[in-house]
Amino acid sequence: MPSTTSKSSFGQTLHFITDIKLQELEKQRIAYQSHAKVLEDAKALGDSGDIIKKVEILAKAVKAWTGSGSVDAFEKLVGNKLELSNLEFWLQQAKNDPSFSREIAEGWASTLEKHIHHNIVRFDAAKLFGNLFNEWLASGDSVAVVYEEDADQKNVASEGETGADFVEIGRKEMYEQKEKLVSIIFDDYPIDVSKLKEYLEGLFESEEGTKALEKLRKEIKYFSRWLQRNPITSNDVRNTIKGLLASGLMDEEKRTTLKAFQENQIVIDEIASVLTMRMAGIDSWTWPKEGILIEFRRHLNGKYRAFTDPEIIDALLLHYIGVTWQVKLKACLLKIFEGKAWLRSDPPNHKAKEQRIEQLRGDDGSSSIDAERKDAQKQHFFMTQLQSSASNTRPYDENQVDDHNSKELQDSSKIKQKLLHIMTTECYLNTALHGSHAAVCSDLEWFGPSLPHTSILTILEFFGMSKTWLGFCKQFLSAPVYFPGESESRVRRRGTPISYSLSTLCGEAIMAIMDIAVNQRANGLYLYRMHDDLWLWDADPKKVADGWAEMNKFAGLVGLTFNQKKTGSAYVGPPNESASRLPVGEIIWGFLKFDPAQSRFVINQADVDVHIAEMRRQLASTKSVFGWINAYNKYMAFFMRNFGGIPANCFGKTHIVSMIETLARIQRELFPVTGTDSNDGGAVGYLRKTLRERFGVADLPEGYFYFPIGSGGLELRNTMLELFALQQRGKPLSTYTYDDDSSDNSENGDVSDASDTSSEPDTDISDDSDAYDLDKDATMPEQMFVKLMEGDRQRYNRFQEVWDRDEDKRRAKHTVFYLQGVEDKFMSFEDFTSLRESWLSGWGQVYNYMLCLPDEFPLKVVPALRESMDKWKWNSTGWYEKWVVSMYGEEIVKKFGGLEVVDPNLIPVGMVQLFRSSRMKLDQ
Repeated sequence: MPSTTSKSSFGQTLHFITDIKLQELEKQRIAYQSHAKVLEDAKALGDSGDIIKKVEILAKAVKAWTGSGSVDAFEKLVGNKLELSNLEFWLQQAKNDPSFSREIAEGWASTLEKHIHHNIVRFDAAKLFGNLFNEWLASGDSVAVVYEEDADQKNVASEGETGADFVEIGRKEMYEQKEKLVSIIFDDYPIDVSKLKEYLEGLFESEEGTKALEKLRKEIKYFSRWLQRNPITSNDVRNTIKGLLASGLMDEEKRTTLKAFQENQIVIDEIASVLTMRMAGIDSWTWPKEGILIEFRRHLNGKYRAFTDPEIIDALLLHYIGVTWQVKLKACLLKIFEGKAWLRSDPPNHKAKEQRIEQLRGDDGSSSIDAERKDAQKQHFFMTQLQSSASNTRPYDENQVDDHNSKELQDSSKIKQKLLHIMTTECYLNTALHGSHAAVCSDLEWFGPSLPHTSILTILEFFGMSKTWLGFCKQFLSAPVYFPGESESRVRRRGTPISYSLSTLCGEAIMAIMDIAVNQRANGLYLYRMHDDLWLWDADPKKVADGWAEMNKFAGLVGLTFNQKKTGSAYVGPPNESASRLPVGEIIWGFLKFDPAQSRFVINQADVDVHIAEMRRQLASTKSVFGWINAYNKYMAFFMRNFGGIPANCFGKTHIVSMIETLARIQRELFPVTGTDSNDGGAVGYLRKTLRERFGVADLPEGYFYFPIGSGGLELRNTMLELFALQQRGKPLSTYTYDDDSSDNSENGDVSDASDTSSEPDTDISDDSDAYDLDKDATMPEQMFVKLMEGDRQRYNRFQEVWDRDEDKRRAKHTVFYLQGVEDKFMSFEDFTSLRESWLSGWGQVYNYMLCLPDEFPLKVVPALRESMDKWKWNSTGWYEKWVVSMYGEEIVKKFGGLEVVDPNLIPVGMVQLFRSSRMKLDQ
């Protein structure tokens, strides 16, 4: 466990570095206060009427100052207006030219006075900045680099080292979850192995399935032998350390050690040698006899998770093995997904395909809805918990990572949001085309902790894993563990430990069978899955009901239970007997619930209320301004993620308005305005009041609270802004056309290829003779596919007309093809409409448009800020940062003389990075 000494020395170092800068800052601030007394002398001269002398005194003072805020030695430019070298020449003219205007000289004086005044203000802001950082460091509000989320609990966990008495801390939820965990993991769950094996074989009983299974087993068997004999390289070790650091498994002392390993090639080489030897004797690997400690960590969603903390070499070995097996198993299962054993609609034969391409003027089906579905399924939902390569890293789930700027968290959240968008779009599509839509969502109760070891080992054996590796997996699963305060360990009989790559492998091996079972037993239905979050939908409620029944059958065989609180279904359409077989309950996604009456997701305000109360409690527990902002920003990001993030086009304006209203309600309930001053409302109002009470600082411009901390601001996040930007505009789905004669620049009358999807979604895809305008319905996504259906007859007629007249010369070019006996007759309208999902690129483009995230409102820069903007690298910054500068830049410049609130040289840069990477310490 990390020692108190290591934490203390780290904190002392941070304080020491910061104190040096802050001491220097204070010296300069005091010196400048004395230097700025020249303003009093200048005022006296101005009152006496000697304006030229006043300018000379001010200019001399500006040139004499060499500390922070001094004029650039080369440019000598003051306030972006006055060049000091020019001023010397102009002053000579002013002294000797009787006609020289006094107003010009007063302008010089004003510019110089403002420069001095701005430096005074910036020094005051820098002092406040330093005070805020010192307050934050002393408060313990955030878990900074070496601290875990639950620092106090880690100290308790190390009671064996300190000899202190064990004191239980934590909230009721932690004790409840611990009690539940203990009731699960130490009791074996009986599995009927023979029935499970019979079920597994039955899933591959078809001819294609048998071939696929044989190939899978052959590859896994060969890989089992290869892995044990393959030497581990230094590059493998580097990838393993990187992955282990991303997993969140290790305590901070070991994380620091791993980071040190990364910088030493000799150590890397030695570790590679040790791991290779360990791998050669993998059949004799065991956990330490004394066992490993289980400790709880709490996350923003209120859940506690039980983590273990292995020794470094064991952790590296286990992670390397787990990732290497993940990569192999995923590659093998992807071959099944893409092969003939996986049930999906049969493609047309070669001649039928060629004829279809000709009649649809080059549309080859590669941009259809079905093509987009398969790509999304493969890229985002099929075995995505397994790594595709050793260099790819991802956490167990987004709740492991508190930093909302983490790339892994962003990727995980984006996939969840994509599922939400697909489900919504599919509902509109199915109800338009088929008149009905059925959906089921669920997850598995205590999935990781409750996985029976027998089920895991049976399925791994079914896939072809060798006895040596099965024995190793059994050892890994049967870990001796103990909780804080316990003196003896107990052998784990059930479940997998959190954050191990091997645990992910075991869980995904189980769930891969569920994926295959739904596909095989529900007529090709696809199980959209993220780990153990499970989603089914289709226009046919029977397929969904069959899929749900198969999921229950498989879960019963392997010893898993569905979480009834998170299981629900929805059906949109006329009464249907199969719909009654769907599970009872609502479909919930984050803080959203599906409303069948509106055929869309709406915000569940009751859930929001619960988290408002929790957020209020966590904010109240902070002891520093920066700690408060850290907590506030992370909670607001948490709300946004659970509202579905930035809504895709399929959500429409109604949902955006609802999100904005809910975020506003959160603000009002957290920060009710009690007085008559409207500036006291919201997060900014709270911070104004706090800075006034704690530091005596007032009269700060609003932009100060939003400006980046690297520029001396507080970096408070305004979550509504991007939503307001979406309300203002959006790239509309304007005129869609399959062809446009105006684009025909060929001499023989060839028209643009409909399969070309390189253009943006707002290109034309409807009939060129009477363009079908969807722009008026751009804010009504539920009408998109209905309107598209209404235009299909018109588009079909145009295709047929071009074909019959051979306007594009396609038939003439392919005379040989038609002499081979294919009927030279255009498809029927029924055949054409049957291709809406499976082939037509126009439908595919509308489908893709529904899933697209709209761009933000294009911001324009006022001329007065253009020069200051150059320092911000305007073109490389994100929309939000551009908004902050565009909205508040002018008042910041007016107050501080530039866009830097504090001189960057005076800011403890290390502290800034520490603040940004620190994790919120949750009040237990």
